[in-house]
Amino acid sequence: MAMILSAFFSKFGELLLDLAKNEVEMLFGVPGEIKKLQNNLRKISKVLIDAERKRIDDEAVDDWLKELKDFMYDADDILDLCRIEADKRSEESSSNSSVQFSFPFLSAIRNLPVGHEIGTKIRELNQRLEEIWRWRSEFNLELASPDMQQVTSQISRKTSPVSEIDVVGSKIEEHIRSLVDSLIKDDRRANILVFAIVGAGGIGKTTLAKNIYNDQRIQDEFSVKKWVCVSEEFDEINLLKDIIGDAQNQSRSSLEPEVESSLRGKKLFLVLDDVWTEKVWRDLLCNTLKSCSAGSRILVTTRNEQIAKQMMAVNTHHVHKLSLEDSWSLLCKKVVLTGEEGEIQHLKDIGMEIVKKCDGLPLAIKAVAGVLCTKERTGRDWSGVLESTAWSTSGLPEEVKGALYLSYEDLPSYLKQCFIYCSLFPEDHKILMGTITKLWIAEGFVKAGGSSTMEETAEEYYRELIMRNLLQPCPDYFLTCQMHDLLHSLARYLARDESWVVSKVHEVGSSNGPMKLRRVFVSNVREVGTNGPMTEMADVLVTKDAVRTLMWQGSSMSEARMDDIFNVLSRLRVLEIQRLPDSLDNLLHLRYLNISCTSISAIPESIGNLRNLQFLEMCGCSNLSRLPNSIVNLHNLRSLNLFATKVVGMPAGIGRLQYLHILRGFMPQSNRAEGWCTVEELRSLSCLTNLLIQKMERISSSSEARAAQLRNKPKLRVLRLNCTPDLQPSEEEMTRIEEVFEELHPPPSVEELQSYNYFGREFPKWMAETSSSTSILFPNLRRLWLMDCKYCERLPYCGLLPNLEYLRISGFAASVIDVGPESSVGTSSTSSGCGRAAVDTSKYAFPRLRSLNIWNMRNWQEWHWDKETQAMPCLNYLLLHHCPKLMSLPEGLLLHATSLTKLKLCNSNSLTTVENLLSLKELDIRSAQKLKKVSDLPALTDLYVRRCPKLKVVENLQSLKMMTLEDYDMKSLPSYLLKRVQRGTKKRKRVQVAHLKKLKIYCSTELIRKICQRASPEWPTIQDIQEVRVYSKDRSVHVLYNKSPFSFTTNFNDATTISSSGMPSSSGGIGL
Repeated sequence: MAMILSAFFSKFGELLLDLAKNEVEMLFGVPGEIKKLQNNLRKISKVLIDAERKRIDDEAVDDWLKELKDFMYDADDILDLCRIEADKRSEESSSNSSVQFSFPFLSAIRNLPVGHEIGTKIRELNQRLEEIWRWRSEFNLELASPDMQQVTSQISRKTSPVSEIDVVGSKIEEHIRSLVDSLIKDDRRANILVFAIVGAGGIGKTTLAKNIYNDQRIQDEFSVKKWVCVSEEFDEINLLKDIIGDAQNQSRSSLEPEVESSLRGKKLFLVLDDVWTEKVWRDLLCNTLKSCSAGSRILVTTRNEQIAKQMMAVNTHHVHKLSLEDSWSLLCKKVVLTGEEGEIQHLKDIGMEIVKKCDGLPLAIKAVAGVLCTKERTGRDWSGVLESTAWSTSGLPEEVKGALYLSYEDLPSYLKQCFIYCSLFPEDHKILMGTITKLWIAEGFVKAGGSSTMEETAEEYYRELIMRNLLQPCPDYFLTCQMHDLLHSLARYLARDESWVVSKVHEVGSSNGPMKLRRVFVSNVREVGTNGPMTEMADVLVTKDAVRTLMWQGSSMSEARMDDIFNVLSRLRVLEIQRLPDSLDNLLHLRYLNISCTSISAIPESIGNLRNLQFLEMCGCSNLSRLPNSIVNLHNLRSLNLFATKVVGMPAGIGRLQYLHILRGFMPQSNRAEGWCTVEELRSLSCLTNLLIQKMERISSSSEARAAQLRNKPKLRVLRLNCTPDLQPSEEEMTRIEEVFEELHPPPSVEELQSYNYFGREFPKWMAETSSSTSILFPNLRRLWLMDCKYCERLPYCGLLPNLEYLRISGFAASVIDVGPESSVGTSSTSSGCGRAAVDTSKYAFPRLRSLNIWNMRNWQEWHWDKETQAMPCLNYLLLHHCPKLMSLPEGLLLHATSLTKLKLCNSNSLTTVENLLSLKELDIRSAQKLKKVSDLPALTDLYVRRCPKLKVVENLQSLKMMTLEDYDMKSLPSYLLKRVQRGTKKRKRVQVAHLKKLKIYCSTELIRKICQRASPEWPTIQDIQEVRVYSKDRSVHVLYNKSPFSFTTNFNDATTISSSGMPSSSGGIGL
């Protein structure tokens, strides 16, 4: 319990210190009580750490901590009420107060009519705390100082928290290859076959399945690929929705035919991860998936081999524990950067003893590595981990003993409470960093230190939990994580009955433990009739008056029942809900309110009474068009998210919300007289870190924009300035928007800048700066979007931005035909005949740019970048999308972009050659009608060619391993692939087909027929390639060929197949 109590002790202790300094107990009529409360709290705080350790094994200590925590929750509520009342009185009478106090609200306390009531409650608190202190004497608790609140990730570990799939074990690559071979092998026993991966919890089943799922051969073989986390208490509706994608239906009876229809005739690869019962297959999916085409596969991961048998798996792979050496290798990988393992080799003897305790389980090893990476690399520190008593703590569920509990026990208290809070979400739930950090703040878990904001501190907490391997980043989702199911089990156990996750009907009312229920998460519980689970849940919640978090993602209930609930749940700090209760103003303690993506169309004026509200999330409320005027009374608001709503304006007074850090969807109006907020009110919002302004065209003048003083917002990191798309502006409006943007100069702190639908002809001077002062103006800018600037006649000069990593530009004016040294430091010329500015080529342009994306430059013809201009040394990805008149890639790109590994060209219909890119590894060309030559790409391994009808020369690609051709009009293999005798004296080096490991072709059925015939010109080429996959447009017809071991399979009716000697045989469509 210390993980929450220490935070409360710190917060409550600071208040009591201020109260004692100012002798406020006299105001409450309780002389000496506050100092007594302060002393009692100080004494108890010294035994919290020992009590937390002993609670696992000692039920009496656990009961004592429960009582203490109840006390602290009650104390926190009393403190909140005091602040709320004082805030109200301060607004009314602070100017008349003759006594001044240092604590913000104490000047108003003297006049509080509730002073006697508060004094009585303080006296009662003291009596309770003294009883708790006396009870403590029964347990022989040791004294210890509370741990310091310091984020350790800043000082401990070099490794990046970026997600990776950990591949360890001497035979893991072999296992991946073997399983993929089996999954794609032709086997017609049934349309859909089940394969299984079996092993203990934390042994690496999911890691192996992820590697298989991401294998290129799987990606190529199956037209539909799905990953579904099943878990022990799976929800049928959610599972069906995960398979179909974005489904609106809410019942099994309507979803099953929808799944069947969407997958009919398609070749499916479905991973069912963490299956606990065969019912998910036998009773739910078996019949539903029968419509899939032959060759479909299900890959199941499970701890129980019997489940694999009951699902009639045709192949079961057992994952075994790691050897000691492999365990040590994984530990090294997770503690230090790859290649730096030598830094801890002197600790190998201790390290081997540590991994022995992990029993060959990768999850346990990674958890311990998360502990070690916070320690000094000394024998003393590592021995401390080896000898920790946490290894042998009893009283825990067997599956979370040892390393997993050690990883929790090592956490400082501020991280313990954050880790446990994550268990409120269902197993396998994807947790957004931006959401969980706000929830931690709302619950009072985060205390900012120094110059850091609470948001920045919470983000550090998030990163440290990832660094410690207690949260796992989701590689396919930005700033999103999950908890491993065993770590989720540990956190759920530690939370006990304080948290209640409801995702199925039978779980309603299942929280009956001795602890008071504090947090509830409701997911997809659907009402049936008038006495269904929603009614039952309401009956339970009206008896749980201590709930602080309610996240309701299920169906709505009746208004009367909702009011019954919220009249009781007056202590809520966090609320996520589909519909607002009429009694909203009773939720005086509320910090976080999320109504995003709901049909709510109006917010009551009573929301202004929620003085403690910090986060108001309304993103995606498409029916919401107006905000209540009282929203300006929410003085503690830190985040206001209106993105993707239809709010037409903001009420005047938004500028009073001086703690706002995030304001997304600010909608300016020009008429303050009608009660609207203008952009000038942004001036006083000096704490902003993230700002999105919509409908910029509504800003009436440059003076109004200047008054916003964006340049004077020292913490602003993300700025997005959007105009309405598809406007038809007049000359006057174009001039005005240029003047407005000129005055909205971002501060030097900005890291991300986006502009959509800007309709000026010139960019503002602060963006068009050509001198070295650019690096001074925006030293921190890393990401820049300039989208659909359809009237701009020249590109901005951003080559000197010292830290720019990502640049995306799109949709500039038709007059932009010639892009020049603005890709470094100069200007561009246009059809209007503008000249070029001088270029300082002594500097690297774009010194850190990694990704360059250029879209919809429909008249762009020339990219001038000569060999003398050094630029983009770090560029590794270049996308040119719909630049149909660009004739060639610049010489400077070929010479200086030495880190370029991936190039994608879409609708580049005037480009004739791609050559001499020495570092390029992946080339993707789609619809280049005039492309004739691809050559001299010595590092290229992957080539994708789609609809390039004039491409005749593909040569000097000596590293090419994989090639994909897509053209459904293609009736024969292109000449650069065909293997035939060269005539004449001039010979070209064509594609070395013998070096190709894989060729994939999407083509006409006519070409498929030729590939199946030995006498065709295509067969000599095909037979020399290790693996060939050929598909018709709808993938209904295919050819699957392997050179060694030989196999040839096709379902083309007219085809002959190839025998093991490479000769055609008369049988059709059967794999050999």
